[in-house]
Amino acid sequence: MAGLQAFAIEWPEIDIYGSLTASMAQDRDTALKEDAGIGIEWQNFEGIFGIGITDSNTWEDPILRYGAECSFTIPGIELDCSIRAGTLKASGAISRLSSPALPAGTALHSSPEGIGGISAALPSFNSSESPLSVNADFSLGVGNGRIQLMGFASKEKEWAASLSCNCKPSWAKSFSASFTGGSFVHSRKAGSSWFYDRALYPEDNYLAFMGEVNLKAGFFSTSTSASCYEDPFGGMRLWLRTLNSLEFNKWSIHTGLFLCDSELITTSGSRPCVRTQFFVNPELSLGPVKKRLRAGLLFYDSMKISTDALRIPYSIYTVRGDLSYSTPDFSFKASGYWTLDELNEKSKFWANTSASYRIALFRGGTSITAQVEDGTGTFSLDQSITLSNPFRLSVRGRISAEEKDCILRNIKAEGKMSSSFSLRNVRVNLSAGINSVLLKN
Repeated sequence: MAGLQAFAIEWPEIDIYGSLTASMAQDRDTALKEDAGIGIEWQNFEGIFGIGITDSNTWEDPILRYGAECSFTIPGIELDCSIRAGTLKASGAISRLSSPALPAGTALHSSPEGIGGISAALPSFNSSESPLSVNADFSLGVGNGRIQLMGFASKEKEWAASLSCNCKPSWAKSFSASFTGGSFVHSRKAGSSWFYDRALYPEDNYLAFMGEVNLKAGFFSTSTSASCYEDPFGGMRLWLRTLNSLEFNKWSIHTGLFLCDSELITTSGSRPCVRTQFFVNPELSLGPVKKRLRAGLLFYDSMKISTDALRIPYSIYTVRGDLSYSTPDFSFKASGYWTLDELNEKSKFWANTSASYRIALFRGGTSITAQVEDGTGTFSLDQSITLSNPFRLSVRGRISAEEKDCILRNIKAEGKMSSSFSLRNVRVNLSAGINSVLLKN
């Protein structure tokens, strides 16, 4: 007896991308930005290759984006492995070591649920240029949690590694802790953008370490981290930051604190001008569905050091309000803030309203932004429309202008159209855009 066994071939998923953007102004020639690339996903493998051309990067010296990722699981021990190589985009702890200050944020915060350790991802078709690097990620299931070991290294002789533990103990909803260490290259050479009162030091590898703890238990959650850096002139420099939330039914209170050594030099070789940050943010959530209607107020104080030779400490005060309402087919947001710069005695006001909606196959979005600073007002209007089926077609337009002494100037218009569709296992993404300066004073 003879038998035949049927089997299905799993074909790879292919993405093809192309984009062309033209920028025009009254006083210069048209500038073109071109991006193209191809991506492949097949079983546990993913690869991408892209090329970008701008005025500063010609065909002789293009921006290259490439990378490959292979993921697999070792059976029997629940060990998940991922290996990546290419012009990777590093984030997580590596980003926080480079820029440790608290993000500006809005008055509608989420409970801190930070993910510790370093992470890396393949580049996108239009991402910025990055050096060649490799990343390895190993995750092992242990009991009701996981232990993760991650490593990263680039051709610029920089490396970092982190060890993380995530679990759900009986006394908490979630708990994680991680430790990251690495070696980073930076220097202070003559002719750089630093000010003359700062001492020079040679290019070399300098160590940096960071510990992170994330906890969510009952109505309280926190994400706290601390770091120390090897100082080129001897000793260690420190920073500390913590984000905390208390949630009581419809009310929640979020707070944040950042403290930084005044002589700290980060892994990017920069001295943060921010020395302390503090904010408190009460928030109210209403509606039959949790957080359908949200309103919050943010009170924020940031103490900085002036970048001149005098290095004068000063504060920037901010008061911000945010309101949001959302349903499955409609959402509305309104935001506004006022800031006061204590050093320059200048204030700024900014406001934005936006709405998004869905009608049958169409999705749309409208946004209006206004800002007043130092006697000059800026305004912008954004509009987008997307058709989801049978193929995805998106059109976006933007017009902006400035006003001073009742005179309009610097009127700009931007437009972009993009489309994506699938042919069996091949996805094609195309886009075209134009940026134009209609009036410049």
